[in-house]
Amino acid sequence: MNMMTKDALEAAGRFLHSQGRPLEKARYDYAFGNGTSEAALEALAEYQNDDGGFGHALEPDLRAPESSALCTTIAFQLFREIGVPADHPMVSRGLGFLVETFDAGRLNWRIIPLVAERSPRAPWWYQADNMEKFDAFSLNPTAEILGYLFDGKSQVPEDTIAPVSDRVLSELTSIEKIEMHKLLCCLRLLETASLPTDYQQQIENRLRQLIGNTVARDPEGWKGYSLRPLQVASNPESPFMQGLEEAVSANLDYEISTQNTDGYWPPNWAWDDAYPDEWSNAKREWAGVITIEKLLVLKRFGRIDGIA
Repeated sequence: MNMMTKDALEAAGRFLHSQGRPLEKARYDYAFGNGTSEAALEALAEYQNDDGGFGHALEPDLRAPESSALCTTIAFQLFREIGVPADHPMVSRGLGFLVETFDAGRLNWRIIPLVAERSPRAPWWYQADNMEKFDAFSLNPTAEILGYLFDGKSQVPEDTIAPVSDRVLSELTSIEKIEMHKLLCCLRLLETASLPTDYQQQIENRLRQLIGNTVARDPEGWKGYSLRPLQVASNPESPFMQGLEEAVSANLDYEISTQNTDGYWPPNWAWDDAYPDEWSNAKREWAGVITIEKLLVLKRFGRIDGIA
């Protein structure tokens, strides 16, 4: 079993402090130093708009300043990471944005707004020739947002949660395969502590049937863009750990061994020829995001020397 050394952790910290965004620096300091959740929340606040949603390239592949469901879900992931309660003003404003942008006809949220076409972005966020895909119901991000609505239930209209819950479960029941990003959104839904037990069990049982055809177990597959075992079983208590024990252990070894000599992990995707200058910025930002996420998962599994 490989362990991340103290020197390797410090190298990651130096990279984040020299090249990372203030947000990733604050997350690192909170998890591994003397930082506070308040400092991390203050850094996150820079990405929140007046409408309560989040934008401003919080997701580095989307450079639009306008609020999007995509960036807002990332903010809610970070709220959970640093333990921000649902009644915090930033969370309440974020919930207000989600309530306001809910499509009651399709029972979903459009992942990015039409106005994002005006800003630099990765090729997969081009909407002009693929409008039907962006308008249609999708578990990404609707399943994930459903979890945040449960957490903030007292601030959400009573007639919203039940139909969305039914629609998410219906979609999961009807499909034979699940795309990795949709699966990740469903996994975040399952992480919702306030999820009703019966509903949680139905979602978990269905995902257990779907995961096998989605996760890449061969380390060769991890060199490219794929769903890794650690993204499915992201902590030792994961309900999906059974059957993935060896793959998760190998994935942990792989992450430790692939850290760059300068302390970071780079993205394994690119924008091709689109917006080269903006991609250069996004690539650096992604390195910071990926690095703190690798460190956090290694910490959860006890794979960093000197950290219980």
